[in-house]
Amino acid sequence: MFSAEFVDGGVDPAALRRVHAGEHAAWADALDRSGMFGVDTVAAVTAQWRQDPRVLLDALLTEADDVTRRRCLTAWTALDEGSAGTQAQMA
Repeated sequence: MFSAEFVDGGVDPAALRRVHAGEHAAWADALDRSGMFGVDTVAAVTAQWRQDPRVLLDALLTEADDVTRRRCLTAWTALDEGSAGTQAQMA
């Protein structure tokens, strides 16, 4: 639903870090405001994101091209490993 907006013009490394860190409020609010889902569905989806932020990343990368997807997954792995060089890897 929001994947085109996430990858349009390249992925913002700060947004990727927020998703990885579990800062999903903006995405949850957008999902709720869309009016496409009921309260229970939004709650279930956001609970799943809290449990595994990679679920949100995968959803956001749905419409990404292969190069963008690989860059994001490489940066995600660096975040998993605690690397501070994620900004450089996204370039």
